[in-house]
Amino acid sequence: MLRSAVAGSTALLVFSCGLASAFAPKGARLLDAGWVHSSGASSLVVHSDEPLRHRVASVPGLLILDVWPLVGAPTHWEPVRVGPVLAWSQQTLYPGVVRFTVWVRGPVRYKVFRRAEPHKLRLAVLPAWRARVRLPPSVAYRKLRWATGAGSARVHVVTVDLKDPRLSVRVALGAGTVKDREPAAEATTRLGGVAAINGGFFAPRNGQPLGVLVVDGRLVSAPIPRRSAFAILKDGRPYIGPVRWRGWIETPTARLPVSAVNRPPRVGGAAVYTPEYGPLTPPHPLAVVVRRGRVVSTASGRVPIPPDGFVVASPASSRHRVRETMRPDTPAEFRAALDPPGVAHALGGGPRLVREGRVYVPYRWEGFRPSLYGRRAARSAVALTAHPKLLLVAVEASRGDSTGMTLPELARTLVELGAQDAVNLDGGGSSTLVVGGEVVNRPQGSQRAVPSLLLVRYDPQD
Repeated sequence: MLRSAVAGSTALLVFSCGLASAFAPKGARLLDAGWVHSSGASSLVVHSDEPLRHRVASVPGLLILDVWPLVGAPTHWEPVRVGPVLAWSQQTLYPGVVRFTVWVRGPVRYKVFRRAEPHKLRLAVLPAWRARVRLPPSVAYRKLRWATGAGSARVHVVTVDLKDPRLSVRVALGAGTVKDREPAAEATTRLGGVAAINGGFFAPRNGQPLGVLVVDGRLVSAPIPRRSAFAILKDGRPYIGPVRWRGWIETPTARLPVSAVNRPPRVGGAAVYTPEYGPLTPPHPLAVVVRRGRVVSTASGRVPIPPDGFVVASPASSRHRVRETMRPDTPAEFRAALDPPGVAHALGGGPRLVREGRVYVPYRWEGFRPSLYGRRAARSAVALTAHPKLLLVAVEASRGDSTGMTLPELARTLVELGAQDAVNLDGGGSSTLVVGGEVVNRPQGSQRAVPSLLLVRYDPQD
């Protein structure tokens, strides 16, 4: 039964694969892949002659690890039956992308480790109980019951002391790429977090994040005008407010405007696809591939995104200009200017909930519908106090037990909790708060996979 399921396993995840006519079979070579077992964990180790990118996700009974660019991986299936791992397989998903599928027993968590020289990627599979971690003194959790206009709601609050130098707050991508999603609990374990909350909104149809995402100083999704965001600046200061941007491609003869990052281009500017998008772009009539600061080729269709560069896709209105300006061997750089400057991490949300210690919900100004404002639902929010401390807040909505909150109710709650500034995040079925490796709120339905999250890490070595 396991063997016959290998061919169909690709349908279990919403990974937009498709065929890549432009994907030449180039990349790292697979030297070895197999399992090691130690310290209560079973690990799949992929050994290659060059570095690899990856994405990972889970569905009940399966873990799926995609790696690229990788060649020389014959189709293989093998039983394991150690701990929670039952069997595994490897198969070429399409040229240059290899999928490793792991069948597991019961709930599991996983971590991914990289090693250079030799280049190894390790997927460690853990029993779910091993994901529990102890909170440091600078991170506190409490569960409250809060009155609403329709009864009361359960409110979960994580307080993070930002003055602790051993703590870091960062934005992370679900599954490791822009277009793919991952449950917040699994992502928190994978990334070694002590606490996390789901991120901003996304398009249900394709999982595309809506709004700004900056990860480790790299812009991976552009801001939506006027919408509020949470950010960590490079000097460590937190920020809540709108993030503005402008982007362009710098060449010796022209500056080409960029209208979109990791999504299709809009009128008036090109789109840039970075390695964070995944192995391939969507299909485009004209795509220009840039590696190490120089144009290397032009193509059409789905184009591989180089790990050391980006791909420029042009709208019809500027296709001729892009083709003439970005000829092969032309120097080219993608530049993005953000306001505020010096953003290390940013997570788009909205609308704003609190400004300077007062309720402030400009939902119309930020482009949200009235239904988001006045409907009681499960909510997630991030707030800053005057100390400075960070609050991660999740409000439950369950029939007869917890009413959820409207945005004004959530804003008033945050003010009473000491918030000076706050912004709303995605809610409803996405609302997930992870504390010490466990989900502490009750998500509506099953835990929804999300494209981004806000993660708190603790490093006692610092």
